[in-house]
Amino acid sequence: MAKKKRKRILKPSKAYLAFEKTIERSLNLTELVKPVELIIKAKRTEANVDASDLLRASLVIGVAAMDSYFTGIFAERFIKYIQKEGVNDKIVEILEKANFTIEVALELLAMDRPYRRLRTRIDEHLSKCTTQNTHVIDDLFLAFRLKQFSKNISKLKNRKSLISSINSAVKRRHQIVNEGDLNSHDKMNPIIQKYVKQKLNDIVTYVAGADEILRNQL
Repeated sequence: MAKKKRKRILKPSKAYLAFEKTIERSLNLTELVKPVELIIKAKRTEANVDASDLLRASLVIGVAAMDSYFTGIFAERFIKYIQKEGVNDKIVEILEKANFTIEVALELLAMDRPYRRLRTRIDEHLSKCTTQNTHVIDDLFLAFRLKQFSKNISKLKNRKSLISSINSAVKRRHQIVNEGDLNSHDKMNPIIQKYVKQKLNDIVTYVAGADEILRNQL
């Protein structure tokens, strides 16, 4: 009898492992709300302290973890991709935005480690980019010929509402960071643990799906 081929287990990327550590911190932060509320009550302080700010901080950190993952994984795979698949119009567009001119390209040809220098240039460019909105993420990963990236992640995870959930989490993050999560009456918008944990878990699902697709691509 012919031996069955073992299914190759693909390890998570470095970017994903870093994401896991940060999102775990974010989730742990949500568990501190109730203990902090008890401390505030016990001290009977009149100071303007609101334990729900821990939830706001948790959501901000969670979205930052996702942002860092997508810029990190793109840079991590960029050189491998062009070595295997070559350059396309989208990659050329990204290189132009990174000020990668013909002059720079010619300089790289004379260097011992041209790909390493190219990776450094891409890292510098991506450090100035924000990859939070799913439309921005989808546009970036067209460079790897991944069309409708977020939609395919949603299909993989069997979550029709995943994209809208991610974008609403990012929108709330902007409200917190840019407006202090205050409404038109200068009152804080309500936020609960269940909502934040749901958004963070959706971020985990979205990033895990992305990493699975990317691992299977090359």
